[in-house]
Amino acid sequence: MKRRLRFSPRSLRSLRSFASHESTGFTLLEMMITLAIFVLLAAAVFGLMTGVLQSTSSLQDNQSRRDQIAALNAFMKNKLYAMPVAATVSSYQRGDGEGLVQNGIIFGTANLARALDAKVQANGYYALRLATYTTTAGPNEPQDARQVLQQAATTDDPTMPWTPLMADIKTLDWKFLDFNATVWVELWSNTAKPNLVEFSLQPAGELQTTTMDFWLPNLSAVPLTAPQSGAP
Repeated sequence: MKRRLRFSPRSLRSLRSFASHESTGFTLLEMMITLAIFVLLAAAVFGLMTGVLQSTSSLQDNQSRRDQIAALNAFMKNKLYAMPVAATVSSYQRGDGEGLVQNGIIFGTANLARALDAKVQANGYYALRLATYTTTAGPNEPQDARQVLQQAATTDDPTMPWTPLMADIKTLDWKFLDFNATVWVELWSNTAKPNLVEFSLQPAGELQTTTMDFWLPNLSAVPLTAPQSGAP
């Protein structure tokens, strides 16, 4: 005798609901494929954002270096062009030069002198720095500010206060030209100012060297004579 299965209306509704969920759910394979696509998209977006950030940072660094070079050029023009007639310019080397032909220049008078110095850093690049020294040189104090700076710079005197101007420079070079000699020299010790001073530097991260030229005419003081008595 065959027995028939009978389901109550409630049981039928439960079966229909279960079947409906079974037909609309995700399989494990589909979940894995979706997750893999999501990971690939996330990696692509992350790589794109990283590239954009690195590019922006590089542009900012390049602009910052150019701004520093422009400020340095303006500063040197202001100081060199404003030198009085009695001022002198000289270059110097500290020890073996720390890989440079000359570490810097000293310019000014016996009362006020400045030194632009290149000091090697721990990372092998150079830092450009500035020192200023003033003195009331006179009969009772024959000290020359230029000689004081020369001694402090060549011996790397730790007591001399230096102001940092620019860091991480690959190469620096000074050249000097006297129109009478018509030849550039790398070391200048003449008591007369050179007619042209050329300063070249290449900051780390730059492919090209920046060159600055400064014209320093050798002016001489004009003696003033009082008019003779009785002259018209």
